[in-house]
Amino acid sequence: MTPLIIATLNTRGCRMALRRSQVLSYFREGGYSVVFLQETHTDLTAEDSWRLEWGDGVYFSHFTIRQAGVATLFSPNLRPEVLGVTEAVPGHLLHLRVRMEGLVVNLVNIYAPTTSPKRPQFYQGVSDFLSTLDSHECLVLGGDFNTTLEEQDRSGAELSPAAVNILREIVEHHSLGDAWRDHHPDDTSTFTFVRVEAHRSHHSRSDRIYLSHFHLSQAHSSNIWLAQFSDHHLATITASLRAESLGPAYWHFNNSLLEDEGFVTSFREFWLAWREQRRAFPSARRWWDLGKVCAKLFCRDYTRGTS
Repeated sequence: MTPLIIATLNTRGCRMALRRSQVLSYFREGGYSVVFLQETHTDLTAEDSWRLEWGDGVYFSHFTIRQAGVATLFSPNLRPEVLGVTEAVPGHLLHLRVRMEGLVVNLVNIYAPTTSPKRPQFYQGVSDFLSTLDSHECLVLGGDFNTTLEEQDRSGAELSPAAVNILREIVEHHSLGDAWRDHHPDDTSTFTFVRVEAHRSHHSRSDRIYLSHFHLSQAHSSNIWLAQFSDHHLATITASLRAESLGPAYWHFNNSLLEDEGFVTSFREFWLAWREQRRAFPSARRWWDLGKVCAKLFCRDYTRGTS
């Protein structure tokens, strides 16, 4: 299958015809498959013009012509089966449930409020909405979060700790991985937003794309690119999202081992020790993937009488 290129960008407003054409040409020429846009500043009257220039594969959640607004675009070469569209928070949270390559994917495009006091309530709404989705389906959560979870992703202090706590709970509860950070674990100098005021620079990586951990291994690369028409940078991931099916090459755990007290005790000790190794890995995904291999080998050796 052809890999998907998923992108997110805060456009800083593209209501006017010239800016709209600039934005759409940028993404058309870049060959992006799925695009999350924020701060579109659109209303219902703009939809026909967008579809005339882009095609039918564009979905909106409007706010006002001067504030917020999000849109999700599909490349003219990509025509997923759209199973549902939900404006969970008008102008700030747009959800599309689609089927691609036999895989059901929940595409959630968010634009968090710019004012700190409003963010905790917004993220609680995001949490409540995500809890309604099927946890077995792939989740792609992207957009402008206006919040960072790690010190290395911002300059200065995070202004809304309550929002950080809720967003962190969302990421952990839904087993989401920050695709760019997973591919660039040691990068501390790349950001998506920079503001200079009073001779000081404020920067953050507020524009991100999260992917279900189970599908994170299908993401081949992640990048951040300059977008000349915006004060934000473009964040992208390239992934081959597809439905996985179990085949004869998959290892199956022997459930009868759970009745063996010696095995249960030994495996518990092994796994507790393995959990202590988490910080030695650049990402949870790599720790988990290797942990599964080690667990398989442990079980094999135990049944052979070498454990």
